[in-house]
Amino acid sequence: TGPYIQAGAPVTWTYLFTNTSFVTLTDFSLVDDKVGVINCPPANLLLAPGDGFSCTATGTATLGQYTNTATITATSQIGLLTPRQTVTSTDPSHYYGVSPDIAIKKYTNGEDADTPTGPLIPVGGAVTWTYVVTNTGSELLSNVTVTDDQGVSVSCPKNTLAVGEVMTCTATGIATAGQYANMGTVVGTPPTGPDVAAADPSHYFGYVIPAPGIAIKKYTNGEDADT
Repeated sequence: TGPYIQAGAPVTWTYLFTNTSFVTLTDFSLVDDKVGVINCPPANLLLAPGDGFSCTATGTATLGQYTNTATITATSQIGLLTPRQTVTSTDPSHYYGVSPDIAIKKYTNGEDADTPTGPLIPVGGAVTWTYVVTNTGSELLSNVTVTDDQGVSVSCPKNTLAVGEVMTCTATGIATAGQYANMGTVVGTPPTGPDVAAADPSHYFGYVIPAPGIAIKKYTNGEDADT
């Protein structure tokens, strides 16, 4: 595959060539089948036997497997051989453009409660948070971990996700009074480059159930005759 490079990141190709013949070479032409003509080496370069020279070209990484081939052509110096001889050499190169990414969607008691108030839950009632994690990028992700900013312990069935794979993680708690908010965050490690991460909030409102009560007022012949 060659090196893994983030899609959109710069790529630098280095072309190193050596005169492996017994005569001095000149009139060099360096062409890359994808990049095109490389304006290097200089037109007046003379390369003695055993000497080398290097050139560079740059580009931007694209997604997926990439292959390009460099071709160097030169001729023997005037006066050394008659007729002048042309020599050529080719060499390929590769990289793999990656675009890792991850997504998370958090639910509270089955509701996508991104904004307050979220579901109404009686104080002391059960709360279940569900975290749906998806590998939305182009690469396998390892060390996939889900955390909650309120210290809720999140349980996931696995820690590796293939491209497009989805898993559901869960956590539970007991509702407290008033408006509650917490944030679920997922982090994953691609084959190369920095970790990828995503976050999603959720809310609920804990309410107090009024205590049951009853009252009676008794009258005698229409009078409130308490005494």
